[in-house]
Amino acid sequence: MTPPNQQSAEEYIEALPVDRRSAISAVRSVILANLPAGYEETFQHGVLSYIIPSVTYPMTYNKIQQVLAGLASQKNYMTVHLMNIYGNPADEEWFV
Repeated sequence: MTPPNQQSAEEYIEALPVDRRSAISAVRSVILANLPAGYEETFQHGVLSYIIPSVTYPMTYNKIQQVLAGLASQKNYMTVHLMNIYGNPADEEWFV
């Protein structure tokens, strides 16, 4: 597990244990290669986050940037969170 105060994706990955760096980097590369135009990679809440900036999509119910995906190395596992899959039946069907 990494400290929650990393400011960039590179710092986050560099702080990971050696055995996890390559796995997280590989998944990150796939996400970045497929990230739609206008979306951004950020680091928030201890997770690499892939967001739709407020400039691109300002009409949110809570005025917070919408997260498309998250990538993290936790204490006992690594995880990818796919946020939009749960809210859109067509996306969920495509993913299955």
